Amino acid sequence: MKLAPRLGIVLCLFPLTLIAQPKKKDPAIERYRQHAQEHGNAKRGKKLFNGKKARCSACHAVGGSERKAGPDLQGIADKYQRAALINHVLEPSTSILADYATTLIVTEKGITLTGILRKRNDREVQLVNDQGKLLRLPLGDIQLEKKTKKSLMPDDLHKAVTVDQFGDLIAYMASLKQPINRKVTAAIPELREPIRFVPFNERKHDFKLPVWFSALPGSKDKFVVAEQQTAKVWLLHKHPSGDRKTLFVDLDSEVSDGKFEGVIGFAFHPDFIRNRKYYIDHNIRTKGKKFSTVVIERQATKDLSRDAGVPTRRLIHIQQDTDVHCGGMVGFGPDGYLYIGTGDGGPQKDPEGHGQNTELLLGKVLRIDVNRRDKGLQYAIPRTNPFFKSQGKTRREIFAYGFRQAWRFSWDPLSKEMWVGDVGQNLYEEVSLIKVGENHGWNVFEGFNKFSDKYRKPGRKFVMPIIAYPRKLGVSVTGGYVYRGRRSPSYYGAYIFGDFETKRIWALKQSNRQLLKVRQIGTSPQKIVSFGVDHEGEIYLVGYEGAIYRLDLSDSVFE
Repeated sequence: MKLAPRLGIVLCLFPLTLIAQPKKKDPAIERYRQHAQEHGNAKRGKKLFNGKKARCSACHAVGGSERKAGPDLQGIADKYQRAALINHVLEPSTSILADYATTLIVTEKGITLTGILRKRNDREVQLVNDQGKLLRLPLGDIQLEKKTKKSLMPDDLHKAVTVDQFGDLIAYMASLKQPINRKVTAAIPELREPIRFVPFNERKHDFKLPVWFSALPGSKDKFVVAEQQTAKVWLLHKHPSGDRKTLFVDLDSEVSDGKFEGVIGFAFHPDFIRNRKYYIDHNIRTKGKKFSTVVIERQATKDLSRDAGVPTRRLIHIQQDTDVHCGGMVGFGPDGYLYIGTGDGGPQKDPEGHGQNTELLLGKVLRIDVNRRDKGLQYAIPRTNPFFKSQGKTRREIFAYGFRQAWRFSWDPLSKEMWVGDVGQNLYEEVSLIKVGENHGWNVFEGFNKFSDKYRKPGRKFVMPIIAYPRKLGVSVTGGYVYRGRRSPSYYGAYIFGDFETKRIWALKQSNRQLLKVRQIGTSPQKIVSFGVDHEGEIYLVGYEGAIYRLDLSDSVFE
């Protein structure tokens, strides 16, 4: 079979990447690499970027709302240093953003096509190829569909341009700095004495891609840790004679196991000690490989040490057209209702306005009552939900909307305020306070900046974040918790959060949604996929590489 031609340049740059095997060094490539480190003319590089020889602009925009196969490169120089830019261009398959992973399709006629998945529904699969062309393939014509570890970007660019031209191209990319809105927090001071990270689990009990950590209700020395891809949840028992790690539940047979799929959230029922119920949100693939997220209810044994083996009760099934931005959390609020964070469902830039569409569950924070059931549902709709009395197709489960990827949220145990970290698109990460019925802007706004007016509706008001930070500080926010522990008085009432990729951790204080102070309080040993909290209000960090850390704030002063 003959592969479709791959023209142009597609840079797949993002924190969550698919990792390929390293290649042996090619002397020709090394010559390009070394030259571009120190040489190049940005003005000439811009012409090359937009010209027919390199054809970068066929797949990449630089600012604006134009949809292309590759990511928008505005602000790319804030996100990556020059050496990293060179590596991504010369060896594009080494790291690939999940959103831009290449899909390969073989048709019934034996034709092989490659591109970036734009949409998958009950009728067809849509791909965008490296020339920016939309390919629409009826499901009945598809013999094989799979993700590949090969970037859509050609890996032989050095054969198409001269050494000097490559240096010019890199110089132009290195000039693509991010414009900063005056409301954006462009720089955050570091504390003189950063916090310490105390390993919580013994190294022999490291976890495989953990995504969630929480204390077991009713116990001071038992904790649960959920792993993403394995779909396993572990019970970690801290004991004077050494840690004990036992399996709480294995959901491998129910959960999809793609590179960035699996278990994404976990929550205990507020009355768990009595009813033993707990909840998990995870990904599945239905017939035809359609990607969805479901929230399920399960039950523990009477001693609360493991799953009881009772069949899963599926509460809600959230379908989407692509494989990305599926949200990332379930949690019970102070009101006893279950909250569910959903992503906009992709593709990049939310081109169909899912975040603003109240007829969809995508791009929302949902709120449901798991203790009752309305007719036709596995749950009930709280009467205090903002759209409870709405008619037509409006989804009454919606608590708040206008989110891109509400990865982690939490409540201040004292004020009951709800915090969320919402992962940004091109330029900004944001942290917000949420109240019932609010519209948090996506994709009309990204942070404090206007993004697109396509789905702006008359009369709608938008709530701005407490803080938005640019790419030079981080690229994937992980929401955390307000500190209400007793060990570190200066941090009392501070919201602690971080960034997955840069590993920076910050603390902030606010009043009436106005930022009063923010500081960088440390840098994590591992990528920050989640935070957790124990019964005493102390905060923990989940490292994506497998370790859990307790944040020791005692020697640090939040000033």
